[in-house]
Amino acid sequence: MASMFKTSVPLVLAALTICSHAGTSNAMQYGDACLLSDIHVSTAKTGKVVGGQPDYRVAIENICECGQWTVLVACNVLNSTEPVDQTKIFSRGDGTCVVNAGNLISRGSPVVFTYAWSEPQAFTPTFATTRCP
Repeated sequence: MASMFKTSVPLVLAALTICSHAGTSNAMQYGDACLLSDIHVSTAKTGKVVGGQPDYRVAIENICECGQWTVLVACNVLNSTEPVDQTKIFSRGDGTCVVNAGNLISRGSPVVFTYAWSEPQAFTPTFATTRCP
């Protein structure tokens, strides 16, 4: 009985450790390095029409525990019939846009902007740098 207890305790502790990390972000799982998949982009119609075009709200969110900065997303040309806040997203003219002026995007603080165009545009993350405390 005593030897079974000695064998079971390490197994139970290992299982508890695995379970306690199951809900953590990629940074915790991969040695404090976030992944591009930790940058989530959502686009939704706002219901408004600007310059004859439907208005879209874009939220770019970091779901990693660590902050990410120098976030770039693919965007051919950011077309819009309304002015777009260039501190939120800025087209570099090379097929990429800089998000949040390259500044840190923390978990729970999405970068949000709107644009008006005939159809939704894709903003696929292409680059980001991890910054852990």
